[in-house]
Amino acid sequence: MPVSSAPPDPAIRLRGLKRHFPGRGGVTTRALDGVSLDVAAGEIFGIVGRSGAGKSTLIRCVNLLERPDSGAVTVLGQDLLALDGRALRERRRGIGMVFQHFNLLSSRTVAQNVAFPLEIAGVPAAERAPRVAEALALVGLAEKAEAYPAQLSGGQKQRVGIARALAPRPRILLCDEATSALDPETTQEILALIRRLRDQLDLTVLLITHEMAVVKEICDRVAVMERGQVIEEGRVFDVFTQPRHPTTRRFIADTIGHSIPPGTVARLPGPREGEERRLLQVLFAGPNSTRSAISEASRRFGVDLNIISGRIDEIAGEPFGLMALAAYGPAAQIEATVAWFGELGLVVTPVEPQAEAA
Repeated sequence: MPVSSAPPDPAIRLRGLKRHFPGRGGVTTRALDGVSLDVAAGEIFGIVGRSGAGKSTLIRCVNLLERPDSGAVTVLGQDLLALDGRALRERRRGIGMVFQHFNLLSSRTVAQNVAFPLEIAGVPAAERAPRVAEALALVGLAEKAEAYPAQLSGGQKQRVGIARALAPRPRILLCDEATSALDPETTQEILALIRRLRDQLDLTVLLITHEMAVVKEICDRVAVMERGQVIEEGRVFDVFTQPRHPTTRRFIADTIGHSIPPGTVARLPGPREGEERRLLQVLFAGPNSTRSAISEASRRFGVDLNIISGRIDEIAGEPFGLMALAAYGPAAQIEATVAWFGELGLVVTPVEPQAEAA
């Protein structure tokens, strides 16, 4: 009988991380409160949460820019907390980091900024030059080597930041809100670049953001954080289509959920006597996503299902459909319709109309 091979060790393994900070009046801030995560080699793993959720503290614990009070940090099979001094600096060279606000040295050229971590690491000048050229070529900025940061756009500055992180040829890339200072078009370009670099260089990427749209665009898996804890984790498609925690559901609603303008609701016909009208959102995904469920449900349960709006989109490269409906009929038959949609694997949630502007 063949013996199944064990799954490979994760590139990043975090266990029980705690990091507390003293606050005013003796109140302790629990930035990390027992966080455990595995990031598989070669994946793009997103960590999402509101401001103050603990995301930045967590990512800084991965390369020990922030030391946890307790827990374990294992990167590429090495317990980093067991290292100090030169051994830790050596390991950090395998972990590149991209920052939100670029952190470029204004008095240095683009090439000199990219060369900076190599200088710190003691790489000889003759070896630095080709490494810098290689990194700038990877991000499409070879022609900007002699420019200064003030001469660059925000997107170009972030590309320099990425090139700087890549110059030591890391196997891990940490992205700390790498797109939040950029406009939407430039954000898309930077995300596409990160995805290409992951594929081209076989990188493992850990990315933190407060924008679920970024996770939807680029990540393979995601963890949602709140108050220093991971409250939900899984494949991006699964988390988007079947969110379990209320905080996750609010994130999803901000990104793909429907809200119905009050004027649209006002124009909808009211229910007939003895019937109800419910506004529903139906997410079509999985094997029944192409089934004619709306017309079939209307015939099967004798309810009127008016389509208010709909769209087709992708999550992590997988297609899904989203539709807002007004369901008319007896309460029991609407409930039966919703239950039947659930049996088909479709996700149905109530939809509230937008509030009138003040």
